[in-house]
Formats: sequence, C-alpha cells, structure tokens
Amino acid sequence: MIDKIKKYLPKTADENAIAIYPMMLALALLIIGIFFIKTETGTPDIGVIGNLVFLSVLVIVGPYLIKRYLDYSWIKSLEEQFPSFLMDLAESQRSGMNLIQALSSAADSNYGKLTPEIRRIVNHYTWGVPFERAIEIFISRTGNSELMTRSMKIIKEAYASGGNITSTLDSVSRDVSVIKDAEKEKKAALGQHVMVMYAIFFMFLIIVLALTKILIPMFKQQSFSLSGSNSFGFSDPCRLCLGSGDLNCTPCSIYGGICSMFGIGAGVGCYYTSLFFSMLMLQGIFGGLVAGQISENSVTSGLKHSMIMTGIGFATFSILIRIGFLGF
Repeated sequence: MIDKIKKYLPKTADENAIAIYPMMLALALLIIGIFFIKTETGTPDIGVIGNLVFLSVLVIVGPYLIKRYLDYSWIKSLEEQFPSFLMDLAESQRSGMNLIQALSSAADSNYGKLTPEIRRIVNHYTWGVPFERAIEIFISRTGNSELMTRSMKIIKEAYASGGNITSTLDSVSRDVSVIKDAEKEKKAALGQHVMVMYAIFFMFLIIVLALTKILIPMFKQQSFSLSGSNSFGFSDPCRLCLGSGDLNCTPCSIYGGICSMFGIGAGVGCYYTSLFFSMLMLQGIFGGLVAGQISENSVTSGLKHSMIMTGIGFATFSILIRIGFLGF
C-alpha cells in the first residue's frame, strides 16, 4: 500500500514540488473564499474563509507529513532486514567468498525492500564503479538511517584497509541486532506514553465541550440579568476593546474571527467559546509535538499527531455547533 502511494508523490530530487504545489492550491482556495464567496451584503464570508484557512494549512502540511512518513517507513523496513543481511554476508565470507561475491549472492536473496538496494550496489560495481563509491551511493540513499550509515561506513573502511572483513561483519551485525532489539523495547514502552497523550487530549476535549455546553449559557443568562446593574457577573471582556488599537486587544480580534467562522454572534458566548476552542487547539498542537518527541525523539515528527488532534477538535466543534448542540 505504501509503495502504491509513493508512486504518486514527487521524487526525492524534486522535493520543492511538495512545498510549491500545495501552497499554490492553498492560495487558490483562499482567493476563491475571499473574492468569490460572499454574504448577502456582498462582503466576504468570514466563516467560509476561516474554514478555508484551516483547510489550506492541512493542504500545505499534509503532503510533507505523508512524504516524511513514507520515507520513515521505508527506512525502518530496510533496518528490519539489515541485521540478517550482515549476518549472511559474514557467513558467505566464512565459506570462502570475497565481499563482492557475498554481496552478489545476497542480491539473489529476499531481504524485502533492502534487496533492490543490495542489487544496486552490485550493479554499480559491475558497471565499473569503485566498490567504495558504490557504498557511498548506498549511504547517500539511506542517509536518514544513522544505524545503516555508520555500519556501512565501517564496512567500507574495513574493505579499503584490507582488514578482516568477516570479523568486522560479525561485530557490526551483533551491534545492529542489539540496537534494533533495544529500539523495539523502547518503542513498546514509549508507545504507552503516546496513548496517554491522546487520552489527555480527549479528556481535555470532553471537559471543554462540557464547559462550553453548560457554563456559557449560564454566563449569558447572568450577563443579561445583571446588565445595567453594578453587581458582579460574567460579561464579554472584548467589549472594552471595540475600536481600540491596543496590542492587548489582539486576542479579541482572533476570537472575533473564530466566532465568525462558527457563525456565533458577538457577546459573552462568543468570548468564552473562542477561549475554550483556542485552549483546545493549543493543547492539540503542543500535545502532538510532545508525543512526537516521546515516540520518535523528534519534535518535527510530532506534527502528524498535532494535525490529528487539532483536526479532531476542529471537526468536533464544527459539527456540534452546526447541529445546534453548542448553539448560543
């Protein structure tokens, strides 16, 4: 399935296409929303534009994340077979083959996605490319794997120096096997923490929905009952920012855009709904980044978790408001 998807993605040499084409599509969506979708008064529909902005972010970030995930899956599939490949090389060496003959024999074996890369090394050597250069080409193609890069560099140096290739292969294969076993144990242990991050997000989502459903109508009712009096009550803090250019009023502009996007009228309901929604989005973004750091030791890898969490939160709010469950 991954290989079929990968056919439709740009090649590694054309990485810019992954950024340029989605940005062009996102820009086209925004232009359509601003200039062609109008309200009854002829002004741009802020609600539609807000949804198109969110969709544009997904269009821009999505292909990059898909490409990154496919590359990551490909590298991991190579690493899974790499220890077996090294051990078979060592066995072939002990049987009397030299390293080139052992590689040629391995090219006829089944190492999954690693087999084409082994054949590429053999083909390069057959076409007259020096063996060290063929290894460097292999390293450049699998450069995202530190494990394979270090191992192949050791093998290349051992071959160039005329050392004992068999003992080198044995040592490297044992080390790689130990590292892969440790990674599997780490992944199994840390996978539970990633699930905890998702559980925290869903708990936060439920709490935000409960607060939005139960408390905001109470705030609105109390605000109406206490209007014109000096009694304490909940009111819209953003009403003080009307017509103000104060930098502290910037969140109110954001909240106004969120309310327009969801079709919520101005007032105390708009303020607190936007506040809770913003908190949910921040929880999704940073919770996803933390999940990526925990599971793959990379904040960038957490972007896919952030997209999943924020997408679920955005869709939940949109659907519940559209059906009237969170209507105010």
